[in-house]
Amino acid sequence: MVGIRQQRQQRTRLALLDAAASVFARRGYASASVPQIAQEAGMSTGAIYANFSGKHELFLAMMRRVIESGAEARQRSAEHITDRDELLEQMVTTWTSTVDAAPEIVLLMAEFWLYALRNPPHGDAVTELLADVRANLAASIVGAGVVTDPDRAERMAVAVQALAYGYAMQRLADEDSVSPAQLVESVDWLLLGAAPER
Repeated sequence: MVGIRQQRQQRTRLALLDAAASVFARRGYASASVPQIAQEAGMSTGAIYANFSGKHELFLAMMRRVIESGAEARQRSAEHITDRDELLEQMVTTWTSTVDAAPEIVLLMAEFWLYALRNPPHGDAVTELLADVRANLAASIVGAGVVTDPDRAERMAVAVQALAYGYAMQRLADEDSVSPAQLVESVDWLLLGAAPER
């Protein structure tokens, strides 16, 4: 009986996170309300408050889910690839495909940054999630054999993250301004240029 209840609560929580992603992407954090998110999910506001302390916690949980899903997709896509160049291309292509297929993720990332800037007391949570993305990228850079030094990989991850997010913003604003191939090429230049001579 407890297992069924937990499963139902998990389904409710996931439905609320999906609804939150839709509303936050469409309206922005400041304009989104708990009742709007509840309505999008087809639930009462009580369902939200039974699972989250409020809009802030719901927003951060939703962003954590978006970021973790992206990391998992990158890892899955690169799981059985051993060639360094192919691995890097696959990782970047996973991101560019996500940007094209789900542009709302770019809007959510923009809201995430704005939220951190406008709510300094909560900026630590945003900083922590973005650091998790960089750590995942650094592990992928080491895993791809670009460099073996974790500190160097971490510094490279900062640049890759900046390129990826910058690409996403440009692509969303003007689809023809940058192509997925250009991002692949830019990341390749960055990583090969920063990697020591072999």
